[in-house]
Amino acid sequence: MSNQSGFTLFELMIAIVVIAILTAIGLPAYQGYVKKAALTDMLQTMTAYKTAVEICAIEQGNLTHCKSGSNGVPLTKSTNYVTSVTVTNGVITLVGASALTGLTTTLTPTENTAHGGLDWTRTCLTSPLDDSLTTACQDIFKF
Repeated sequence: MSNQSGFTLFELMIAIVVIAILTAIGLPAYQGYVKKAALTDMLQTMTAYKTAVEICAIEQGNLTHCKSGSNGVPLTKSTNYVTSVTVTNGVITLVGASALTGLTTTLTPTENTAHGGLDWTRTCLTSPLDDSLTTACQDIFKF
């Protein structure tokens, strides 16, 4: 009589169930990490525009002349996670792509006459509504 070795059907089913449970737990966490990494890319893209708007506001004395492609503000740029960046009257608008599809982040400067310089506020809008992406955006874009 020959001895056969291998796994029983029951052992294989248990292994599949364990893998399915681990995948169900790990996949949402992984997607959250991807969104935060994409938002960090968006933040890095925005930094050059924010600096340019601040310099433009100092040189021009107001924000009305601070727009894409003029007064030292760069033209639009795209990355893996940003479709476009536009600047109009100092307001920076970033449109998300890939993992950030549907996200529009707007950074609005306000002249601070008491301290000199600009105060920034951010608005994160998602379409369709995605509360987790909106919250992550608000966490990354803190001013």
